[in-house]
Order: sequence, then structure tokens, then C-alpha cells
Amino acid sequence: MGYRADIDGLRAIAVLSVLLFHLGVSWVPGGFVGVDIFFVISGYLITRILMRDLKAGQFSLVGFYRKRALRILPALCVVLAVTTLVGSRVMLPSEMREMGQSIIAALLFISNLHFWSQVDYFTPDAKENPLLHTWSLGIEEQFYIILPLMLWLMWRYARPWLLQLIGLSVAISLGLSFYASDQMPRASFYLLPTRYWELGAGALLALFAPRLPKGVAEISGLAGFALLAVAIFGLSEDTVFPGAAALLPVVGAVFVIAGHGGSVSRVLSWPVPVWLGRISYSLYLWHWPVIVLWKLRTDPVLDLSEMIALGAVSVALAVVSARYVERPFRSMPSSVTNAAVLWPAALAIIVGIGVGWGLSVSPTMLRGYVPQVAELDSYDSYFDAPSFKASWRYDTCHLDPHSGGFEAYDKAACLKKDERPALLLFGDSHAAHLWQALAAARPDLNVMQASSTNCRPLPDPNATDFCTDLSRFIYHDWVPNHRPKIVALSGVWRPSELNSLVKGIHHLRASGVEQVVVLGDTVTYTATLPKILARAAMSGAPIQTQQAVHLQPDLWSRDRALHELVEQAGATYVSLLDVACPMGECLAEVDGVPFLFDSNHYTSEGAAYVAQRIAGQF
Repeated sequence: MGYRADIDGLRAIAVLSVLLFHLGVSWVPGGFVGVDIFFVISGYLITRILMRDLKAGQFSLVGFYRKRALRILPALCVVLAVTTLVGSRVMLPSEMREMGQSIIAALLFISNLHFWSQVDYFTPDAKENPLLHTWSLGIEEQFYIILPLMLWLMWRYARPWLLQLIGLSVAISLGLSFYASDQMPRASFYLLPTRYWELGAGALLALFAPRLPKGVAEISGLAGFALLAVAIFGLSEDTVFPGAAALLPVVGAVFVIAGHGGSVSRVLSWPVPVWLGRISYSLYLWHWPVIVLWKLRTDPVLDLSEMIALGAVSVALAVVSARYVERPFRSMPSSVTNAAVLWPAALAIIVGIGVGWGLSVSPTMLRGYVPQVAELDSYDSYFDAPSFKASWRYDTCHLDPHSGGFEAYDKAACLKKDERPALLLFGDSHAAHLWQALAAARPDLNVMQASSTNCRPLPDPNATDFCTDLSRFIYHDWVPNHRPKIVALSGVWRPSELNSLVKGIHHLRASGVEQVVVLGDTVTYTATLPKILARAAMSGAPIQTQQAVHLQPDLWSRDRALHELVEQAGATYVSLLDVACPMGECLAEVDGVPFLFDSNHYTSEGAAYVAQRIAGQF
């Protein structure tokens, strides 16, 4: 298989987009699609290698995994070791425990499964994990396990239909991705069945192996480059992804690869993008731990000088890693036996798993922590307590993607009528965390609940099916038929949804609701508040200073704009920021307990404090 310099250039686009996105460069809001570009490249190159060996009668599964081990493991092990040692100086016990679990998952190539069960990729918590980026390695390695066996079996037993069978598998995966992006968004993002089609698209291109005429190649390359630009500069964290949106980077990458020989291909073959593409694996491995560990040590929002410095450090580490770690192992002579490669690789994995296990059961084994730090850090598991989930009425009155759909909503319990005037608290998790406290603060009202994760209380939500079903039920069935005295809307308000909020206010008033109340944004940090407090205790930094640097930007300007919009629409507005931040300084604790248990949800004590102060607004 001939070397394609332009594919290294395409790797440069992929890794640069990811790097800039993770640095927080605002004009690259869709830079995360660099991973999808990598997937297409991997599927294309691996399939070409496997088909070459099959056609030559030289296919060897052991030989294939030898090359994969030499390609992936050395740099990965070095990054894991350095990240663990440096991380022990700046990370909290819960983070070191998670580090240990992440090391195990990375070395077993199941990081995607691990993070699927733990965290959404775009949440603040995810951005505190220096090994989060290894999820994509899990996808690729699982693909590398499946694809060789698939191709060998098809080559041997179904050779005439090989292309059609691979195409069918890609189509099935694409359909799953479309379905799961709506129904199971986290699974759709992390799991191989809904990502397989992206690597499979590259595989199909390799199997089809078109040699396009010069003019067609030119159009293909330009069209592909345009699609990549739209994805990188046009998508954002708010985009439903992967699903249909992933077609942009995937089809774009396929078109660019197919356009070999065109002007885009020639530009990608220039020395600088080729050089960057050759260090792209090491750069991908190093950049995220560098960024995360720096943010944990200082400030989660990087200024321009920090972006430049961290980018430069990442590139420098990648150059050293590619030269002194990757290259020696990749150029290992074939005279070295497979056993001499695979047994040391297995030993390295076992040792690494042992270290990960040690950290997961004893996160303080590399350093000690003062009791106050450990106590604050223990809020990492606050939400998992059954008693706290019960206060949200999880899976009965508050739904999430694991609840089983709208059918799980217990209308009889959540909307139970009695002789008291009805107040319906309707919204996302920012409604759920106030329900119990508000019901306690206003015993004269029958406080009902309708809430679901990541689902604003809008008449036309752009979200999951169970969210849409719940909103339609409330707006078009329950409210018109029962006419509660008060409906309180609470959510993480997004600028793009404010017109829909106004529409919802008008709809509720027209349906006979006496008072519509809109609760403003909860005070929100770029990291979890207990961890902010724990790091302040660990470093001796003033708590208020640490809170201030972690506050989400533009909270107050958004609050003022929302206040004006809501009152113009004829509803009552309640600013929760005024409650949480009296005199301009935000509460850190209530009765010795953190005000929030994560970055934007109240503890039980925090919810009680807020509810008592807003109860008179209803």
C-alpha cells in the first residue's frame, strides 16, 4: 500500500480541531469532530492493510495485533504514567480514584464503556478527567478486534458479497446512531454500535477503492473540505451528536480521501501538515492531560497566553513522544518475534492495571490529604445516595434517559390533587432539585412535579422523545383540563430557546393558569462547588477568590435579559442568582454544607435555603 502524505495532512486537521476545541478557542465550536475524522482515516487505512494481506494470502491475526500493540501501547503507557504522577499533586481523592478506574479502562480498551457509565462528554465533570479522551481509543480498538475477523470470514465464505455486507453493517450502525442520538444520547456518543459506521465509511471507501478522474477528484476534495469546515466551525456542544450531524465530518473526510490528486490533496501534502499529522497520535494523547491538569491547578477558563502556552507544550511533548517513544517501537525489525513483542505488551498492561486498581481502592496511596479536603471531596458521591434521589422522586416524577420513557412518569403520584391550590413545578433537573424544599416551604400549596433531565419546560422542546412527550402532556392535556393556580417553570435556560419560553408562557395563560412563574438560572460554576472548596482548602487560597474565577461567565447579563423577557410576556420572574449571591458574593455553604453538590444543583440544605426565600413569590 503506497504512502499517502495527504492522509497525514488530514490527520493534522483532525488533531488541530480537537486541540483548539479543548483549549476553548471560541471560533472552533465543533472541533470535537476531529475524532470523527480520525475514525474515518482509521477505517480506511486498516481496511486497506487487511485487504492487501488477504489478497496476498499473508493475513495473520497475531501479526496484525503485534503492529497495533507497537503502534498504540508505548505512547499510551508513557502518557498514563506521567499523568498519574503529575495528577497526584493537583487532584483530589475522588479524582485519583477515577484516575485509577480510567487507567484500567484505557489499558483494557474499554474507556468508551467506562465513560458511558460515568459522565456526559460535554459536562463540567467530564472536563476534570485527564483521561476522558481515551474513550476514542476504546472505539478504535474494539473496531480493530471486530473488523479483521469480519473481513477474514467474508473473504473465505462470502467473497462476492463482501462489499455489500460491509455496506449493510454500516447502514445498520448509521440507523442505530440516528435512533440512539435521540433516545439514548450518551450511549450514542460513546458506544461502538453507534460509532461503527464512521470507521465503516472509511472501510467502504478502501474496499471500493475508486480512482477518480482528475476533475472529479478535484470536486470531491473541495466538497469534502467544505463539509469539514462546516462541521468544525458550525457545530457546537449543543448539537445533537453524533446522529445526522456526524455525516458532515464523516462524509467530508471520505470525500477528501477520495479526492487524491486534487488541489486539496496537494495542500494537505505540504510539509507542515504532514509533519503535524505524523505526531498526531502523540499530540492527541498528550494535549488533554496537559490542559486538564493545568486547569485543575489554576483556572478553568484559559486566557489567550495560556492557550498558546499549553498548545506549545502539548506539541513539544508530542514531538518528543513521537521521536523517542513511537518511532523506536514502530520501526522494530520483523526479526523480533511476535512473542517477544506481545508478552512484554501484556506485562505492561497487567502492571498498569495493577497501578489503576491500587488507586481505585486507595486513592491516597501517592499522597495524603487533610480531613477537610477529604470531607468536601466526599460530595462527589452525593447524588448517588438513594435518599437524595428520593428527594427528586427519581424515575417517578423526574425522568431521565434510563427511566424507561414517558410511560415511567407516575401521573397519579406526581399530579395528585387535594383541596389545596395547585402549584405545578415543571422543568428539568433545576425543577427537581427544588421540589421537596418548595413543598416544605409552602405547605398551604399542593406542590406537584413534572421534570426530566435536560428537558426545558417548553411547548416544543428540541430534545429526547420522553421529554417531548412529557411537555406535550403538560401543555396540551393536563394543564387545560386541570387549570392549576400556579405553574412554575425552571430550567437551564438557553438563548436559542427563549422564544419558545415566551410561547409557553402565553399558552399557559391562555389555558387558564392564574400565575406563571419563571425561575431564573441557578448559580453555575465551571467545576463542582465542593471540589472548588476542597482545592481552596488544599492550596490555602481564599474561597471567595476560587469561587469567582470558576463562576460561569455572563450569568448576570443573562439573568437581566431573561428577567426583562419574562415580564414582558406577562409572567413573574424570580432571580435565583439574587438569592444565591446576596451583595454580589455567592454562597459557598449553608449550615456547614456546600450550597451545591455539583456545579449547578443544590444540596438539600441549599435547596431549603433557596425555597424559603422564594416561597413568597407564589
